[in-house]
Amino acid sequence: MKEEEKYMRQVFELALKGKGKVAPNPMVGCVIVNDQRIIGKGWHMEYGKAHAERNAVDNVSDKKLLIGSTVYVNLEPCSHYGNTPPCCNLMVSSGVKKVVIANVDPNPLVNGNGIKRMREAGIEVITGVLDQEGKKLNASFFEKMRRKTHIQTVD
Repeated sequence: MKEEEKYMRQVFELALKGKGKVAPNPMVGCVIVNDQRIIGKGWHMEYGKAHAERNAVDNVSDKKLLIGSTVYVNLEPCSHYGNTPPCCNLMVSSGVKKVVIANVDPNPLVNGNGIKRMREAGIEVITGVLDQEGKKLNASFFEKMRRKTHIQTVD
C-alpha cells in the first residue's frame, strides 16, 4: 500500500468520528506527518466548531515540526470565512510543504480555491488519493452539492 493511501485511510477513520455531529457539513479528518511520524491528528467534531485541520494543528505538541510536514485530509481545505477562518490559510501560515487530499470540495464557495491558494503559496498539493472512498464517505454531502440543495454559506 502506498504511503499516501495508508495515511488517507487513517484520515477516513478520523472523519467518521464526526458522523451525526457535523451535518450539513461533510465529515473530515486530518493527519499531519513529519519524517514518517504522525505528529498531529484531528477531525471535524461538531458543526460550527473548529475544522479537522485546525484540530490537527492544535494537536501538534511542537509547532516547529509543522514546517516541512505533510498534511493528509479527505476534503480540500476550505477557502472562505464562515464560523471559522479558511483552513487553506492555516496550511499556508503553518509552513507545511505538502497537502494530500482525497476530494476537491464541490461547494462553490471552495471548489478548487483552497488548492489554488495553497499552490500559490508554494505548497505542493496532491488530489485524488482514494477519491472514490472519500466520495463514498461523504456521499450525502456530494449529492446535496450536485443537486445544489445545500449551498453552504456558513460553517
